[in-house]
Amino acid sequence: MKSRIVIAGAGGFGRGVYDWLQDTLYARGTAHATDVVFIDDSTPVVRPQAQVVSTIADYQPLPQDEVICAIAKPEFRREIIESLQRKEARFHVFVDHRAMIGSRVLIGEGSVICPGTVLDADATIGAHVHVNSNCFVGHDSVLSDYTTLSPAVNVMGEVTVGVGSFLGGSAVVLPRTSVGEWSILGAGAVLVHGSAPRTVMVGNPARATRSNGA
Repeated sequence: MKSRIVIAGAGGFGRGVYDWLQDTLYARGTAHATDVVFIDDSTPVVRPQAQVVSTIADYQPLPQDEVICAIAKPEFRREIIESLQRKEARFHVFVDHRAMIGSRVLIGEGSVICPGTVLDADATIGAHVHVNSNCFVGHDSVLSDYTTLSPAVNVMGEVTVGVGSFLGGSAVVLPRTSVGEWSILGAGAVLVHGSAPRTVMVGNPARATRSNGA
């Protein structure tokens, strides 16, 4: 049976995933083996490259479907994924062919690993994690479920990033540091001493500015 990849979310990240997916399928010689479609609850501002076949709310998984949730905000992504899980949807792991994956790296279901990313040895990537373009995840680090890494984030070795955390573009997390669950690390921030759960951290060195009520 010919498989079909269903991208939930036809915004900018979803459209990027579509392009990277096509390039990777072509590079691996499977460009004609998979259909790719979108589902979205709103009318996309920019028309996506493939058909929007349903709203997310009305979508009913077909036996050949594998879903990628391309919603960037972790708490919204979790809500959508949980609704799809109740419909017994299956999820696709996307690893771009231009990413570099080290030895014994684990990647959970539904996660997206974008071009130029490096996942160093023994890193663990949870379920439904987004690792954007040109990120680095150091050895023995853990990105917990629903984490989002924006482009060019540097997570150094032996770091634990808690569930649902959002790291802004070019943020840096120093070695053997932890990011509390549902925290936000602002763009360009450098996390030196870790963060408590549900905290917004900005600056260099990063300091807490407020609570994140996710």
